[in-house]
Amino acid sequence: MAKFGGIRFVILTLLSVLNERTSTLSLTPADRRLYDDLKAGRGLYNNDDKVTVLNVTNFKQSVYGTRNAWIIEFYNSWCGFCHRFAPIWKSLAADIYDWKDVITVAAVDCANDDNNPLCREYEIMHYPMLKFFPANSKPDHMGVTVNKGKNVEEIRTTVIELLRKEHMEGRGASWPNITPYRNSDIKNLWKHVPRSVKFLILIFEDTDSFIGTEVMLDLHKLDRVQLRCVPSQNEAVFKLMGVSTFPSMVVVETDMTTFPLTVTDKTRESFRKTIKTFLSSRHISIPKDELLKSHEAPQTMEIADLLSLMAAEEESKKKIDIKQMGDVVFYVDLERAVSYSLKHEVPSHKLISGEAFTALKDYLNILLKYFPMSSRTMKVLDNLKSSILKHTKEIRGEKVLEYLNKFDDGEDSVFTSHDWIGCKGSKPQYRGYPCSLWTLFHTLTVNAVIQNQQLDSLEVLSAMLGYITYFFGCEDCSKHFQEMASRSMHEVSSPRESVLWLWRAHNEANKRLSGDSTEDPEHVKIQFPSHNTCLLCRNKDDSWDVDEVINHLNQMYGKQNISYLGIKKENIPSDVESVFAENLLLNEVEKKQIGWNFNIFDISLCVVLYAFSATILILICIKFVMRRGYRKKLYIHDILGKV
Repeated sequence: MAKFGGIRFVILTLLSVLNERTSTLSLTPADRRLYDDLKAGRGLYNNDDKVTVLNVTNFKQSVYGTRNAWIIEFYNSWCGFCHRFAPIWKSLAADIYDWKDVITVAAVDCANDDNNPLCREYEIMHYPMLKFFPANSKPDHMGVTVNKGKNVEEIRTTVIELLRKEHMEGRGASWPNITPYRNSDIKNLWKHVPRSVKFLILIFEDTDSFIGTEVMLDLHKLDRVQLRCVPSQNEAVFKLMGVSTFPSMVVVETDMTTFPLTVTDKTRESFRKTIKTFLSSRHISIPKDELLKSHEAPQTMEIADLLSLMAAEEESKKKIDIKQMGDVVFYVDLERAVSYSLKHEVPSHKLISGEAFTALKDYLNILLKYFPMSSRTMKVLDNLKSSILKHTKEIRGEKVLEYLNKFDDGEDSVFTSHDWIGCKGSKPQYRGYPCSLWTLFHTLTVNAVIQNQQLDSLEVLSAMLGYITYFFGCEDCSKHFQEMASRSMHEVSSPRESVLWLWRAHNEANKRLSGDSTEDPEHVKIQFPSHNTCLLCRNKDDSWDVDEVINHLNQMYGKQNISYLGIKKENIPSDVESVFAENLLLNEVEKKQIGWNFNIFDISLCVVLYAFSATILILICIKFVMRRGYRKKLYIHDILGKV
């Protein structure tokens, strides 16, 4: 009964919480977006956006054979440039949402491992990449790569140009007629127009203007009216209509009566407002803008959703405060960088050949030489390299993944599924892989110098540059790294200088991204190392003491000082002697997880008190049982009574 009473208490408490939250908490769109991110994990788009989210399971059945065209962003949720581009993509989706039966705005997250085969099939080499799929596309259509542009206006213009081309080539039969009217005979205007249409509205515009097409697509669902664009080159028609300025509008009735519509200014919004005002004056009903639908209405949480959120909140309370540990490199982060690069980024390429094939070999070479790995990991990477070299000139990306899975498969995989530790962001979209890749590169440069002072000073840096150039998915990040390399990497003249070059490059990147929308607010970009972690690294005038910086980098990234927290013993390099330091780190972690600032003495005292209390309780129980077992001895007078 006590057990079921406890369960009943938990259920009642949960129902109370649910009732309180669902009755009083109406989620704003921003709150709902945050909640959905927690629930769904990675991804830059959610239910509040007008972006259709596609993945490996729904992509082909959604895109192919449809009456509408598609413009799809292939992105990666850890990519900094993708984060900066996401607001533009969301704005575009909202801006042309009324066009969705003509063209749909969608997105695919290539950071999701399940989508990796899909992104490889469509040859997504960098992020973000835009592809256009025409109406009624066949399954063998790979999409047309589209220029991203700098803002919504540029992308919208590109979309209109694509739609016009589609229409001219005979596709999009169900769309409004967006091809400009070039016939000089206005009687042909009513040709093929449904009888239900009472008004034609002609928008006269210059050849380089897109307002007419934009307004036409915005309002193409209106009944009893059709819009048509007339280019300024059609001199016969604009003279007949008395048009002298562009853009302008003229209404044509079924009896060929015409009259102008005056707009307050030459903007898309002004044209739409003028048309709606005219239609209202003629008692033609206007549907509500779909952009004002109830997607911003308050939403309440379902029980399962709330449980997921509560679990996420509880998990966040247990997070290790990594920042309090100082400059610590975790093997888990290094391992995840290698794993993601070889299992995701490299295999995303359909065919790896030429300089990209050379870059892959160089990358594997420096991993095998300078990555602080166990003999098991070494064997996996060595087998992978040998298998790749058998191809001599080129290899398919999926073949690389096939080899890696062959040599590293099952529960004993050397690449664990641990979450990031040092590179874990405050939210899933922050830090992660880019952080771990920087950490990996620093570790490789430092350990290369420690192992071999006579090595080629550019061996590691050149291999890094090759990987960043041909495999790193964030296009914007890759370009910045290549620019830094072209400016100064050739000046590196010693192994020690290679360590310093990468340190300076990293600080340059931090300075550029400080305050950027991609910056984790709980891990702001600083000039590394900080005053707190290396007091000697700066001179009195706040300039860098390069010798002390080198010492700090060697201390931080040297394999003897790497933390193997969370790694199986068999996956730790045999020559690493950091057990004592690891134990100290574990103690610090345990104290932080407990949350009451207990130390080892406090915990030991609690154990002793618990054992003592348990012993006393056992003794009391034994005495109680023995007393119940005692029976009073019977005498004859107790039976017959006293005489």
